[in-house]
Amino acid sequence: MKKYMKISLNKRLNAISLAAFIPMFLVMLYLLVSLSGATKAYADITQSVTYANQYAMDFKERMDNSMYLAVIGKKSMEELGDGETTVNGIVTVNPYEYIDELSAACDELSDMATVDINRNQITRLKNSLKSLKRCVSELEEGIKGKGTYQENMDYLDENIYMLTSLIQSGIQEYIYVETTNFDNVRAGLDAQNARTFTICSLISLAAIIVSVLLTVNASRSVTRPIQKLCSVTQKVAEGDFTIKTKVENTDEIAVLTQSFNDMTQEIGILVEDIKKKQENLHIAETKLLQAQINPHFLYNTLDTIVWLAEENKKEEVVSMVTALSEFFRTTLSKGRDFITVKEEESHIESYLKIQQFRYLDIMDYEIDIDESMYGFVIPKLTLQPLVENALYHGVKNKRGKGMIRITGRLEGSDMVFKVIDDGKGMTEEELGKLQNSLKKDKSDRQEDGFGLSNVNQRIRHYYGESYGLSFESRENEGTTATIILEAKNIQPFV
Repeated sequence: MKKYMKISLNKRLNAISLAAFIPMFLVMLYLLVSLSGATKAYADITQSVTYANQYAMDFKERMDNSMYLAVIGKKSMEELGDGETTVNGIVTVNPYEYIDELSAACDELSDMATVDINRNQITRLKNSLKSLKRCVSELEEGIKGKGTYQENMDYLDENIYMLTSLIQSGIQEYIYVETTNFDNVRAGLDAQNARTFTICSLISLAAIIVSVLLTVNASRSVTRPIQKLCSVTQKVAEGDFTIKTKVENTDEIAVLTQSFNDMTQEIGILVEDIKKKQENLHIAETKLLQAQINPHFLYNTLDTIVWLAEENKKEEVVSMVTALSEFFRTTLSKGRDFITVKEEESHIESYLKIQQFRYLDIMDYEIDIDESMYGFVIPKLTLQPLVENALYHGVKNKRGKGMIRITGRLEGSDMVFKVIDDGKGMTEEELGKLQNSLKKDKSDRQEDGFGLSNVNQRIRHYYGESYGLSFESRENEGTTATIILEAKNIQPFV
């Protein structure tokens, strides 16, 4: 069986076909031979009986009638050979020629005989034909003048008629013996049919057993490795790239299994590389986030502090420097990617305080975040880009003073943050472009911030596709940016 397992799957399947085909072919061949033998036996008997019947019916009548006409009409044998039809419908024959014809037919019947005893019968028939021919010759001499009419008639009755009766009986005996051989052939055929049935049953049973064994073996050699491969595949799908399935055979399934093992190993190496690259990417992203401060924002803030110092507004200077310090402290946050909601609130409040010194006449702000959310952590710089966007693209472009309102609420197992401004708003076309940009995989670094699409991608990266950023806006009415996060202390991927 081990040697069989080394055979390829294709050859094993072919072996199953041969195991069923070859025995069936042998059975069919045996049946054809048996059938042809029986058919030939019946045909031989039928041929011999039919041939013998041609003479059994006519020989005695034609010979007796012809010889009778020769006696009463004193006709020669040649005249009888003209084939004259008598009153009773019998055609006359030349006795010598007719005897020779039957003698030749006896040779044919001897060859056709299916029973040995009939060959002996043919030998007796030929002897009788010789005697008949001799008697015809003697009667012919009597007809020519050596015998009287009565003597010739007596000779006809005592010799010719007796011999033709004997010959006809011999032919009929030949036919009878051949006919009885039908029963022997039929009995032999019945016995042969019984043997054929037994042999066919045994061969068929053996073919079925061998085919079933080969099929079960081939099926197991395919299904078992595939089942193991499916089990291993499931574990690989769960992230275990170290597992391997054992290669037991040397067939096509073994090649597939070995290829799967090699592929799993390669995937494991690639996953490790991706993890390392992902770690490097997050490190770079963190550094980029830390350095994301718009230079103009820093320059303008420092200019404002200098101006306040020159005006000797110490309290405003202290407030500005404190806000800027808090802003940078949160931005850096000791290299952490995640900060608490409370820290994110302090960060955007520091940013808005700084901006309010510059845009006192055009901007007010309000922060209303539920204190029950303070303990949850969120990705750093989640809200600040939205607040910056609301200021520079909403309130700043509005005539008159504008309001930026930041809210945060728990809704079931989710945290929902909103950054609402009553600024310029967006047209439907502008809103559509913004929504399309959020679907892009790559982030855009814009002059006024790190990019809203980056915020959306980071959220989906950490929380899944069901979370993220969305916008609602009406032209000249304002814009609402909504962020939905899962309320849990999620940790960053490293």
